[in-house]
Amino acid sequence: MEKQTKKIHYAWYILACCFLINFIVQSIVMQLSNLYIVPMYNDLQVPRTLLSLQSICITVGAVVTAPYWGKLYKTKDARKLLPMAVSVVALCTIARSFCPSIWFILPLAFIKGVFFTGSTLLPISILLTMWFKERRGFAISFASIGTSAGGVVLSPVVSYLISDFGWRNSDRIVGIAMFIIVVPCLFLVVRSRPKDIGLQAYGAETSQAAGIVKEKAKQAAEAVGMTAREARRSPILYFFLLAIFSLTLATGAALQIPTYLQDIGYSPAVAAKAVSAYSAIGILGRLFLGWFSDKKGVKNATIYICSAGVLAFLFFIFAKNPAMMAAMIVLYGLVSGITSVMPTLLTSTIFGNKDYGPIYGMVVSVNRFGGGIGTLLVSFLFDLTGDYSIIWPACLICMALTFFLLLLCMSMSKKKLAAAQN
Repeated sequence: MEKQTKKIHYAWYILACCFLINFIVQSIVMQLSNLYIVPMYNDLQVPRTLLSLQSICITVGAVVTAPYWGKLYKTKDARKLLPMAVSVVALCTIARSFCPSIWFILPLAFIKGVFFTGSTLLPISILLTMWFKERRGFAISFASIGTSAGGVVLSPVVSYLISDFGWRNSDRIVGIAMFIIVVPCLFLVVRSRPKDIGLQAYGAETSQAAGIVKEKAKQAAEAVGMTAREARRSPILYFFLLAIFSLTLATGAALQIPTYLQDIGYSPAVAAKAVSAYSAIGILGRLFLGWFSDKKGVKNATIYICSAGVLAFLFFIFAKNPAMMAAMIVLYGLVSGITSVMPTLLTSTIFGNKDYGPIYGMVVSVNRFGGGIGTLLVSFLFDLTGDYSIIWPACLICMALTFFLLLLCMSMSKKKLAAAQN
């Protein structure tokens, strides 16, 4: 009797597309943007502060429009919407190469930010939540690694393009690459929901194989949880958004690690090695976080990652000691995936998937806003005080507050959803 070949579940093709988006679009727009600052400065002859405002404009565009994108992805076909959003990001990238001054570039950065939100973090989270019932933590963590991998692989490529062909031609080449590589893949592969092609989410069918009543399995696959309107009327949403803001405020501040290490006496070479070390640990840390979430549940994953975060910021305070600095790098590396993995998992755990897109759109707005504010706040406080004595204790308090609020939200949500079912 011939063995039947087991087909690869379509969810894995969706995951591959999400990885590709992060690898090319996310990494080029965000991770590699600093490579353009010096050549653009030499060409345009404007203050570097003005050039750095591009990232602020992208963040503002993302913050303002993320809730709207969440609603769009609930009602529109991702197969059409996602390639369209990536296409506009690619067009903005190409269009920047023709801009004669910074005053054309900054509005273009805002437009890029609007469509960047609709092509990266938000749709990736929505798609993976819809397509993975089991191994969702692994899927989200694996997709997030695409950003780090893209930064490592594409950094020398983009550096070569800029140095040999100039920043304008580099923009044109990477923009065309988005069109040629990413857009066709998304249009051919992406589907909004498993039911669009007659499938169930990955892992949903195992409930039937385990002998669970078919009707229960069917109910499990259906949308459950709160609507966006119910969420907005519940204190759970506002506690959750405060937790996300507090979390991203702290992790945004921690992006100043290389500057901080040099300010407290370490050499630039040591600071650079520290960044490389926590980036490498971060890749393993994200995979472990996804695996741990799948095995032990989102609540236990929250306890683990928030506890590690509190300890990391404690070691930040005493980082003049080399042993404490090493512990800080290891722990922060493990924690670094918290903002890309946990908000997605926590949103579906706390609010369900009935109105996941609109609710997660609000989460993305706060996520982007908190991260941007955190980075600016560190610089402001350092200029005000001349040291980091206030900054890291404040980050530790923010992480502890996040820990408390997330556990509170999960407890309140469990009671609310149980009462709704009864």
